[in-house]
Amino acid sequence: MRILNHTRGEAAGDSADSPVLDIVVTRHDVFDEATLRDTGVLDLYEALFPATERDNSDDIVRWVLSDDVGERRDFEVDGRPMSYRLDSRCMILRAAGRAIGFGFFTYDHASDLIFCNHVGVHKAWRGGGLARAFYREMIDMLDELFPRNIGVMLEVEPFDHGRLEEIITDLERSGRRSLEAHEQAEIRKFLRVSWYHKLGHSFFCDACMMKPLLCRSPCLDPSLPSSAWAGAEEDYWLMWHARTGALPPAMNAGDLWQTTVATIYVEILAKSLVDEDPGSRRDYWEYATALVARTLQRTAATETNLASYLAPGDSPLLSRWRRLAIDLPI
Repeated sequence: MRILNHTRGEAAGDSADSPVLDIVVTRHDVFDEATLRDTGVLDLYEALFPATERDNSDDIVRWVLSDDVGERRDFEVDGRPMSYRLDSRCMILRAAGRAIGFGFFTYDHASDLIFCNHVGVHKAWRGGGLARAFYREMIDMLDELFPRNIGVMLEVEPFDHGRLEEIITDLERSGRRSLEAHEQAEIRKFLRVSWYHKLGHSFFCDACMMKPLLCRSPCLDPSLPSSAWAGAEEDYWLMWHARTGALPPAMNAGDLWQTTVATIYVEILAKSLVDEDPGSRRDYWEYATALVARTLQRTAATETNLASYLAPGDSPLLSRWRRLAIDLPI
């Protein structure tokens, strides 16, 4: 358990009696399913993220407590030996013993990269920069848990600048306070990118076009008919934050892009999904790895750099959105 050093009076519970905020970590402070569920972290996760963006809670429990525990796992696909070694942790921010925030991360031992799966803080506790302080504290803790790691990678959904302008302008003119589901989704994409930028994350960008490289994620449900897999794919931009002084000098942004894509979609995603039932998921393995290979082939000749991707017009858009004072969890 670690106490979070933060001025609690700037967040919810503004009083001298505000509870101490602490952070507990699976397999360091939390060792069993009952204790994990008793924190309320899974309830908070379901409250903060729509069903389309959530992993199954039972799967998360299994990953952080029994499956992804830093040990090598071996399996075969059509007679070909495969292996991977992951360590997944859930970090839980608590007030008076109840979860008010969480981060779910996976460390890949092969690449020394950390994948940020989900981060969230209860909306009543977001004041005074608490979410940023919590995220930075989690990164410090991850550096202690995995001293060989070279940085943190994450997915964000691409947003459309023109669509953002239309939505915000309409809200300003109409005075309405409610957003349609598709409008909420577009605003969330923008707000998430803005938040991670503030935390020092950069995009993998095409150095000539100065636009983020697009990456396509395989279907996350191998149990669907194979004919449905393509329809369940998603496009993402990938963001990155290097651990200070940890990036090997010989690894340029292009090399890092290739490693990051392969780590997320093969080492972490495809291998763990196929390992659940290797006897019947050969076709899924071929499909997922072929899709990743196409992404890597398409971007192999692209000059890649790490850069911000907030256009000059984005800062005014962010200010305009904040003036609307509409509560929209990200």
